Amino acid sequence: MATLQTLPEATTFLPPASGAPVGTLAVRSFLYAIFKHRRLVIGIFLLVFLASAIAALLRPRGWRATSKVLVKLGETVQLAPAEAPSKSIDLPLTPEVVNTEAEIVKSRQVLESAVAKLGVKPEPGKSIDEMLAGMALALTVAPTPASNILQISFVGRDPVKAARMVNTITDTYIDHHNRVYRNEGVHSFYTEQLRTLEDAMKTAQHRLHDFLRQEKIVDVDQEIHILNQDLVEQDKMLKGHRAKIAGVEQKLQELHRQIRETPEQISFAQEFQTNPVQLTFKTKLAELEIDRAQLLEHYMPSDRHVKDKEEEIARLKQRAKEERDRILQKETMQSNENYRELIRNATSLEVMLVDMKAREPGMASRLDVTQKRLAELRDKRFVIADLKQDADAAMYSFDMYRKKREEARLTEAMKDQSMVNVSIVERATPPIDPLNGLVLPLLLGLLGGLGLATAMAVGVEYLNRRLRFEEEIERYLELPVLAVIPDLETAPRIAHVS
Repeated sequence: MATLQTLPEATTFLPPASGAPVGTLAVRSFLYAIFKHRRLVIGIFLLVFLASAIAALLRPRGWRATSKVLVKLGETVQLAPAEAPSKSIDLPLTPEVVNTEAEIVKSRQVLESAVAKLGVKPEPGKSIDEMLAGMALALTVAPTPASNILQISFVGRDPVKAARMVNTITDTYIDHHNRVYRNEGVHSFYTEQLRTLEDAMKTAQHRLHDFLRQEKIVDVDQEIHILNQDLVEQDKMLKGHRAKIAGVEQKLQELHRQIRETPEQISFAQEFQTNPVQLTFKTKLAELEIDRAQLLEHYMPSDRHVKDKEEEIARLKQRAKEERDRILQKETMQSNENYRELIRNATSLEVMLVDMKAREPGMASRLDVTQKRLAELRDKRFVIADLKQDADAAMYSFDMYRKKREEARLTEAMKDQSMVNVSIVERATPPIDPLNGLVLPLLLGLLGGLGLATAMAVGVEYLNRRLRFEEEIERYLELPVLAVIPDLETAPRIAHVS
């Protein structure tokens, strides 16, 4: 293809013509640059690849030994009492726990203890601090995904020594972890608190006991229950007693009425004689009858003399009727038994009434005392409830602290129990394959050489500002290409034949 002229650098930023295949042009430009500068590409690739291979062969080998530790979140001891006992906390392995354990593993005390156990000495010209800093860099702690397993890895130049080192560091870490999370002093804390709570409990119990003894109360609720029943019975008895008094008074009034109506003495024997007045009336009547008979002999019945005599006879008969035939001559009297019985009954009722009225004030006073005692007990029940509540609360606190002290004692006795428990799952063994093999450096040299060589070829071609393809001419001039004159020197042989 014939070259027209050199264009300014601004051609690179010209917008593509409408409908021009930009992707095809870019691919053609990329392949054109690689094949045009193939010698540069091959040289740079070989240089980078050979440098990576030599570096991989000459660098010292490293061996990674790994041990696995289980991290479990378990029970914790609460310093303050709670309503519920301690509970196991099942939590996943959080980044905070991982970072905490990693700091414990990499702590200077753990590394110094591991170095002392193995008897490792620093290299000539290095201090112990530099050796520990290098060990901290070679030591890594990482969690296993979706598990509570921590992987403790150490990179060393010898596989056996690396395995020994990571196992020693793991053992030292376990001991140091238990010392860090150990709950020391909790048992003594609860023991001291129990003394104070015991004194408070005894004081509250003595206050309650003294108050009950002073008020002469055994069981306030039971006494209130008994007094309620007794109060009902006493009120019922008092009302019944007053009703009996009213009944006795009514009986006594009725007896007094009967006594007044009953005679004190009654007749025992009577002697009667003929009434002399009645005899005189009969004699006189006989004489008048004789006189009337004589008058009838001389006078007519309608005569005044006869009528007068008949009237006198009639008056005499009338008076004779009014007179008794017999009159009481002698009468014997005796005491009336009914009267005496009524007197006896009245006397008994009066004595009974006096007795009942004498007992009424005592019953009323007893009822009043019961009511006052019941009211006092009801008022004092609140005081007793407060004192009993204080005593129960002190006893509950003492009992709970006693249980907590036992839990603390067991927790301190089990040295491997803490909030975060760790245990070895798998100990490290000498690794078979080195950490830095040849495959990865050669692969990196291969990819890096290809990438660098291609980038340099494209960069050199990018700096060349000549127009190479008809698409670039169309984009620059914004005119269509009508024909292309090939370069006969570089054209294929078939072009010369034709």
